[in-house]
Amino acid sequence: MKVLYLIDSLTSGGAQRQLVTLLGALDRTAVAPHIALYYPHDRFRPEVDRLGVPVHALGALGARDPRVVLRLTRLLRRERYDVVHSYLRTPGVLARLAALGRSAPAVIVSHRSVDLGHSPARLSLERALASRADAFIVNAEAVRQCLEALVPRSRGRIHVVPNGISWSDTSDEVAREAGRLREEWAFGGSDILLGVVGRVEAPKDPHLLIDALVGLPEAGLDRLSVVWVGATTDRGLKRSVEERVAALSPRPGFRFVGELRSIETVYCAIDCLVLPSRWEGFPNAVLEAQAHGVPVIATDVGDVREIVEDGATGWIVPPEDPVALRAAVKKLVDTPAAERAEMGRSGTAVRERYSADLLAARTVDVYRRVLGR
Repeated sequence: MKVLYLIDSLTSGGAQRQLVTLLGALDRTAVAPHIALYYPHDRFRPEVDRLGVPVHALGALGARDPRVVLRLTRLLRRERYDVVHSYLRTPGVLARLAALGRSAPAVIVSHRSVDLGHSPARLSLERALASRADAFIVNAEAVRQCLEALVPRSRGRIHVVPNGISWSDTSDEVAREAGRLREEWAFGGSDILLGVVGRVEAPKDPHLLIDALVGLPEAGLDRLSVVWVGATTDRGLKRSVEERVAALSPRPGFRFVGELRSIETVYCAIDCLVLPSRWEGFPNAVLEAQAHGVPVIATDVGDVREIVEDGATGWIVPPEDPVALRAAVKKLVDTPAAERAEMGRSGTAVRERYSADLLAARTVDVYRRVLGR
């Protein structure tokens, strides 16, 4: 099968990371993958090039450039793909607009979040185009339920394919860099390093995390350092959080550290991952942290309960509840290091439950069903 993966860019993001994971696990005797994109953000381009996957640039000005659809249409006619598999919402729209005609490839649209209903215009467009997708792939049961409720014509064509992880043992170089980061990020005499991995944006709810830290006993705050790792998509939100932290007394040990090239070093450096999100589908960060033996404190969003075993591999709290999040952080602080390490080891079972090979097998199975093979 010749498959074109359509995505906005190869920037750092959960969808991009999952696409690269899938490409690395595909059986090339069964699938010949290509990529098409329309933004020149190439965080994952070196990995794609190492995998030998052709990349087609449709432009550099974004999806509103009318030439993007025209170039995509020409690419589909020239290369004669069996399947176009889009990642993210706008590429899903473009794929359905470009794949017209009797000889057009099958179109598979991936949805990866439960926020579809937050934009009436986007929801109306999705409903209008629903019948032009041969199938939908979602990464979480929560996303399937959301899509079915909001877009009834999608029912019967939705396939749940959870995220996957490609696991390899930590190298000495990564371990050394993680140790260096830990020393750099620790505040004063703190011995517990909490990490958030994700973009700085409203759905990730950084103010909830600050609300939780504010009420901690001072003895607990003294033991904690908190770092937020990820690109900033909402500069005003970032600034408001920083101003708020600077005005607090006692001031919690919290900082935004931006985007890092190697996310593996982050998981090797931190003692616990915190996910304060208001909504998610299947959060990559939770899966990756547990694969690295790191316990997790997460809000009860999306399919978090499918990944985290509350009280065994981490703690699950209601979203937008600072009291509950504060209580979970306090439990972490009060838990001896040996017990925290055991929680982390228990979470490594996700390496097999959500392997890259399973991700690839489940995805290819959807292709075969759609094509009747």
